[in-house]
Amino acid sequence: MNHRALGLHWDLPQDRIFFNHGSFGLAPRELLHWRFQLLREIECDPVDFLVEQLPVRLAAARYCLADLVGASAEQLAFVPSTTYGLNELLQRLDLLEEYLPSGSEILLPDHGYNATTNLVRFAAERHGWQLRFVPIPWPLSDPSQVVEAFERLWTRATRLLVIDHITSPSALVMPLQELIELARSRQALVIVDGAHAPGLLPLQLDQLGADAYVGNLHKWLCCPRGSAFLWVCRRWQERLRPLVISHGANAPANSDVSRFRLEHDWIGTADPTPWLALPEALRLLGWIQNKPLRPAMALNQRLAERAGKLISQALLKAGVAHGQGTTLAAPLAMVSIQLPQVGCFDGGTLQKNLFSQGFQLPVIPVRPYMTGVPQFLRISCFDYNTNQDLDLLAAALPKALRGLSAG
Repeated sequence: MNHRALGLHWDLPQDRIFFNHGSFGLAPRELLHWRFQLLREIECDPVDFLVEQLPVRLAAARYCLADLVGASAEQLAFVPSTTYGLNELLQRLDLLEEYLPSGSEILLPDHGYNATTNLVRFAAERHGWQLRFVPIPWPLSDPSQVVEAFERLWTRATRLLVIDHITSPSALVMPLQELIELARSRQALVIVDGAHAPGLLPLQLDQLGADAYVGNLHKWLCCPRGSAFLWVCRRWQERLRPLVISHGANAPANSDVSRFRLEHDWIGTADPTPWLALPEALRLLGWIQNKPLRPAMALNQRLAERAGKLISQALLKAGVAHGQGTTLAAPLAMVSIQLPQVGCFDGGTLQKNLFSQGFQLPVIPVRPYMTGVPQFLRISCFDYNTNQDLDLLAAALPKALRGLSAG
């Protein structure tokens, strides 16, 4: 581990190798100090800061975000998390679109994020919509296989796709543009769960063609947790209401400040520093303006590619896996290796065994709390990770694997 990567301080334990940046991210000590200074500034006069200064500071952070994700600032709102943003969209969807009657079908990939699946199921039960899970071929040799999988399940009742930009368990980059074009050709809506994408993939949301996109800032952009964004198409911009209705509902709107912005910028008294930290986080990470990705991400991608090959070989040598890593080429710093089926192989115990040897990385089933579903060992590589970390992980796997097979 390089605890001084990028010339910053990464406050990870000296006796632990952290390969799980993709779950909750990690903020460097310098950004935390910046945040604490801002919190002290707020406490000097919270009324002045929250009433007078905050709108201006949020606007500045929003313009920074707009440049980062290729979007109009007026179509962006800060939200506490991707899960919150998706809840807002799905729970308000019947107010945004009138052509989703009872019986309408929603398609989701079967590698989707569990919280998103729970949310869509909740909304569907309220409105009489039908959920259909699209089986994603694995291993994947071509992105057209994903599009074909969606086409096979499509019916006249299909009205909405809720798709991950990058799947959480399998670290698969979905062919987003092709799926959006498919939906548009058949008059369906598209909501994108982009939790993992900001900072990991170049984004041009204004050109993407989706109806809504939600992404996190606390993962690959290292902002404090509690920072995410919501982007919506223009026809939804003034119709979408936050889940918390507050002062923005009747505050005066004008040509400079939309109702969408007024309502989302104030959903009750909260700590705004995770959102305001974005410009400082980008500066500390060495982000170059007008560049789709920062230069160090290419190094992290190569490290992840090596991780996929090295760990797949180690698992094959141990005779407990098929060695199926992510096969769709993409500029990712995250890779997943498929493990044997739950019920034949205890992935949860493997994760605990690796932790006991000083490694933090997850084993993720495509459906938590279910048996007999695919599960993946996911490795997230960030600037503080090294080739030596990977060698140590490969060497530790045989001990962690002992006694896990069911026979």
